[in-house]
Parts: sequence; structure tokens; C-alpha cells
Amino acid sequence: MKNAEIFRTKDGSIGLYNRELDEIYHSKEGAQKESIEKFIIPSAFEKRTQKASSIRVLDICYGIGYNSKNALVFYKNCDITIDALEWDEELVRYSKEAEFFDPKINEFLCAKRTLGKSKINFYIDDARKSIKGLNERYDVIFLDAFAPNKLPTLWSYDFFKELKRLMKPKGVLVTYSSALPVRNALYSNGFFLAKALDEKGHSYLSAAALNKDVLFWAENLVALDDKDFGLMKTRAGIVYRDENLCSTPEDMLKRRENEVKESNLMGASAYLKHYGSADA
Repeated sequence: MKNAEIFRTKDGSIGLYNRELDEIYHSKEGAQKESIEKFIIPSAFEKRTQKASSIRVLDICYGIGYNSKNALVFYKNCDITIDALEWDEELVRYSKEAEFFDPKINEFLCAKRTLGKSKINFYIDDARKSIKGLNERYDVIFLDAFAPNKLPTLWSYDFFKELKRLMKPKGVLVTYSSALPVRNALYSNGFFLAKALDEKGHSYLSAAALNKDVLFWAENLVALDDKDFGLMKTRAGIVYRDENLCSTPEDMLKRRENEVKESNLMGASAYLKHYGSADA
């Protein structure tokens, strides 16, 4: 592929590496494993599909489709409509042939079979442009963009404001990112937040909802604590801005860098030192 190299992840599934950004699309530990642990489980996908006759999913940065494909596998008694946003049409084409553990999903993507009344719609463009043209309401939003410090365009306060507009009252947004600017941008838009912790107690994702209770449909999620909120209020939590959803990544990174330099907020390291002292 022109923009990406294919590699095999540790769980045997296919992963991609973006040469331009020097960034991987999927965890080296396992693309399939990452999709299940960071998107399907924390969105309580099976539970949601057991309670409804149909649900709608927004998959931002579809890539080669792991999150959408797993959504189509891990559902119960429910028709699913997926709106998949991806700027690289070559990836979408490859997703329909890329090795996946359930062959019928690729057949569905190639329109060679049906899955009830489920369907998938592809939007090939900058996700910011696609978002502004959408007026559906979503039960689940997957946000799987490149890291904020590499490509901040899909992590801004202003982008999350658009996602809030598209969220159903009991909808949920899940992302692998625990970055402070991301959490602060979500929180500043009125979302309730939760996280999941690994065996060492480190956060490995964020979940957001307009109804606090629905976050805990997923048994692996816990609420953010005082330390999390305190860190969000430091310089490290200053959000990315993109008022008209058309800024370049370079402009956004520079704008935030200047705002951090000029800020009178406490730094994250100083806060952690103070927080540790307070706990002593």
C-alpha cells in the first residue's frame, strides 16, 4: 500500500505502520486483541445489542476495519448500522480482503452476503468534514485516530463538541487514549468520564457519555479519581483548539505549545509531587 506497511502482530492478526507519521495503526501486541479490549468490551457492546432491535455506530478512523468488524461479530439479536469514517480509500479497499478470523464479515463488506438488516456506510474524507455533514445520533462512537501529539485534528475541544451533538442520550464514546488534553476536552464539553486499568493500575483507555450510569454497563470501567481530575487542570491538560475544524496539525500543535508556555497553571510534575505529599 502507498501509505502503509503490513506487519503481523503478536496475536497473529494484521497490523499496519504509517510511514509518513512513523506511527502504527494497531498495537504490536495484537490488533484483534486491542480492538476487543479497548473498544468492544468498554462500550458494553454485547449488552447494548441485547437490549435493542437496532443500534447505530460511528467508527472514526476505520483503518482496515477491526472495530467495525468486531462490532458485527460481537452483537446479539440486533441490526447494526455503521458509519465508518476514513480518509484513505486504499485502506477501506484492503479491509475487505485483509485476513480476519470470521470470513463472513469480509463477505458482508464486499456485499456478497447479508447480516440481517445490518449495513455499513463509508465516508472517505477528512473526518472533520464528514462529521459536519452527519445528523444521525449514535449509540456507540469508536475514536481510533493517531496519537494526539502526532495528529491532533481529531482530538480537539471543537471536534468533541461535534461528537456530543451526534451522541444519543445513552450513547458512549470509547478511545484508547488516556491523554490529558483529550480527557479535558471531553470533560469540558460536558461528558462524564471513565477509564480502564491494567494489572499495574495504569489507565489504557477513556470512555465518555452524557449519562454517567451507562459508562458502568461495561464491568471493566471505573470512574476517574481526584488525581485524574487534578492532572486535567494542569498545563498538561490544556486542550487542542480547532474552532472551524480546518486547522492544520502543525498549527494546532504550535497553538497549544504557545498556550502551555504562557499558562500560569501548575505543571503536571509539580502537581504529582504535591499530590504525593498530600497523600503522605
